[in-house]
Amino acid sequence: MKNLTAIPAFISSLRIAALPLFIYFYNLGYVSVCLGLLAFCAATDFLDGYAARKLKTTSRFGAYYDATTDFILMIGIFSIFFADGYYSIWLLLLIAAAFIQFLATSFLSKKLYDPVGRYLGSALYIGVVLTLLWPTSPVFAFVQDAFAAFLLVSLASRIVSLTRKPPQQP
Repeated sequence: MKNLTAIPAFISSLRIAALPLFIYFYNLGYVSVCLGLLAFCAATDFLDGYAARKLKTTSRFGAYYDATTDFILMIGIFSIFFADGYYSIWLLLLIAAAFIQFLATSFLSKKLYDPVGRYLGSALYIGVVLTLLWPTSPVFAFVQDAFAAFLLVSLASRIVSLTRKPPQQP
């Protein structure tokens, strides 16, 4: 059984392993390779959870590890974009705040209803794609503003979920 529990974590770890490759190919200007690596990372983001559920090895550690690998990947990619002058430091701080929000609120409650928060990572993936394909000021502004809006709505959703009383059993 221990061998099976390592499979989802290994799949998650592939995102961290892909980051140096992404940086390398990005610096060479190979946008299509970066898009392929990003698609691979998105697939691993889906597959790790799927594998954990199918193998019946879901765990709190696995959920946190999955989120941590997503954070490392996205903060790494957006740090490159920041270094290129595409984004301001506040976007990196918002990404970090989203991760801290996830950790803090997940620690407070196991069952949170946050329909928006689960899509924050997807919003970042889309932001990377838009940035790679159309590196222009309007795209940068859209990505920053859209992520900030997603984060605020997710935070409100998590606060509502944390403060809502569970339904009483008859």
